[in-house]
Amino acid sequence: MVEEELIKAGNIEVSREYIFYRRKRNEERYRKTKLAQIGRDIIYTSDPNLIYENANLNGESFAGKMSKFGSEFSKWYSNLFLLPERIRKAFNNGDIHIHDFDYFSVGAHNCTFVPIEKLLARGFSTGNGSVRTPNSASTAMDLTAIIFQSQQNSQFGGVASATLDWDLAPYVNKTFAKKFKKSIEYFSLGDITINDNELKISNMKLKEQYPDWYYFAFKETIDDVYQGAESFIHNLNTMSSRAGGQIPFTSINYGTCTSMEGRIIINALLSATMAGLGNKETPLFPIQIFKIKEGVNKNPGDPNYDLYLKALECFSKRMYPNFLNLDASYNKKFYIEGNPDTEVASMGCRTRIMSDRHGWKGVSGRGNLSFTTINLPRVGIKHGICLSGKLDEEGFFKELEEDANICVEAMMERFKWQSIQKAKFSDFMMREGVWRNGETLKPDDSVGELLKHGTLSVGFIGLAECLTALYGKHHGEDRDIWDKGYKIIKFLREFYDRKSNEHDMNITLFSTPAEGISGKFTHMDRNIYGKIPGVTDKEYYTNSFHIPTQFVITAFEKINKEAPFHELCNAGPITTIELEGNVRENLKGIKKIVDYAMNSEVSYFAMNHNIDRCTKCGYEGIIGETCPNCGIKETPGIFKRIRRITGYLGEFDTRFNPAKKSEVKDRIKHSV
Repeated sequence: MVEEELIKAGNIEVSREYIFYRRKRNEERYRKTKLAQIGRDIIYTSDPNLIYENANLNGESFAGKMSKFGSEFSKWYSNLFLLPERIRKAFNNGDIHIHDFDYFSVGAHNCTFVPIEKLLARGFSTGNGSVRTPNSASTAMDLTAIIFQSQQNSQFGGVASATLDWDLAPYVNKTFAKKFKKSIEYFSLGDITINDNELKISNMKLKEQYPDWYYFAFKETIDDVYQGAESFIHNLNTMSSRAGGQIPFTSINYGTCTSMEGRIIINALLSATMAGLGNKETPLFPIQIFKIKEGVNKNPGDPNYDLYLKALECFSKRMYPNFLNLDASYNKKFYIEGNPDTEVASMGCRTRIMSDRHGWKGVSGRGNLSFTTINLPRVGIKHGICLSGKLDEEGFFKELEEDANICVEAMMERFKWQSIQKAKFSDFMMREGVWRNGETLKPDDSVGELLKHGTLSVGFIGLAECLTALYGKHHGEDRDIWDKGYKIIKFLREFYDRKSNEHDMNITLFSTPAEGISGKFTHMDRNIYGKIPGVTDKEYYTNSFHIPTQFVITAFEKINKEAPFHELCNAGPITTIELEGNVRENLKGIKKIVDYAMNSEVSYFAMNHNIDRCTKCGYEGIIGETCPNCGIKETPGIFKRIRRITGYLGEFDTRFNPAKKSEVKDRIKHSV
């Protein structure tokens, strides 16, 4: 209006100056906005909490910075235009946290168990070209890596195989048949005709009749499978997804296929993992999960017991695999004899997908849609003895239920947005049937009827700090306080079971990994309530139901105190133990701990030990300020220190955010 009036009055130059003045004023206002400050933090990498929010993303790289710009704008847009006010207020105030909020606006989902067997058997298309069914185990492993990479771009969380040993076993025989036919050709021993159905590596009659040919084909097959496993692990640590910003967040479950072919696959994966990457360094991906089952691999005499022992050896060198308990009462009830896809599986930091109220059996072709986390310590601070000296348990559970309900509202709001997305938006996932029955949809069909078979999960952080705020002690210190902590988590589980019935959705309880929010919640609460001993006096809140990392406790005591929470957390739990000493020289001790955890109804179990590597001489082990092998002293980048950040591994010095670095430094070893 002003510019128009000035121009009508003939004041052209004044009008131009006024326009320039307004533009400069607007620029100054934009510079002072939070979004602009975030942009500066990204460009100059000045906020480590922002840049290292995800240890799997190189936030300092060009691709990482570009990804962060898109991520932060998407968060800003969703917060301002998509969230209902009640949810926005709880989220912005720090009562709850909506995970992967940057993907809220586009309607993507979290994670998927990929049906590798299905895609390999019929071939697939990445969108740029089609891929035939593989004719060898090594090719099958290469294509599995490509499948993982392609699917990663259709979602924001992890990708996994629930049954990789079973999925790849058929391709061992394809390799063997090719190698056996080649041996006939090489040895030139006449015109021998053998039925293709007989060309199986497990055919002992073939071995007896043609021992030389069999031995040649067997050895060639073992070599081919190992090279495939080696390539598979190298690919998953070097292939980029999401415009080069990060490598695919992959997990593989294996251990229960007892056929000769399946055993060869398992053995090759463990051998290739122990061998390491190009310079023998520890592979960070895939997260490897060894399934333990009585009668299969748990005890001497079980057909895969030797592979369980090898898995323990592999863990001692590479901190993988983690261990999954198929015999836990709440896991084995889902198993259908003869269907390995109904074995419980895990992915990423701890995600568990099992029951489906809409009737689907098994885990492949399903996943988690989203999860949201409750700030438990804050509820404890408001109603506990830490501030006023007065305890208000009734008020605590009333507010906890309110926060729990807001989390459900947030996920249902997100699910409505996810449901109306068109099949073509997820491209590879629906077109190729990665999500079960996705291939039956037309490109413009909405995906809600299929996505409802996934899970919506609500997590919690800081049970230990919550109990300290309420009662002055945490659940590791006092049995009565442990009972109160169990009551809190049981309350949440029962609440979400009711909400599942109310909404007719798979709403589950999650033990939040808390990579980014462990520090965020703490800082927000400290700014409001000050430094409270045992609550806000650290840089982080303790992971889910875990005993605090700095609390002195034995490994077996920690397992005993955490195991009962596993059954309550049906969206996924984990218990971790910090090992001391030279782990590689104490396999019996490691086995004793794993066996104890499995016998204690722990569902998912991991152990931590220091893996330090000198980049000058290649020494790997425990390194202080000086390499014990070559004597070089520590300078930035000379030592690579691999640590477990939540459920996966990362480079401590370069990828962990400040809160997680503080948590790692506080970790106390658990004696046996």
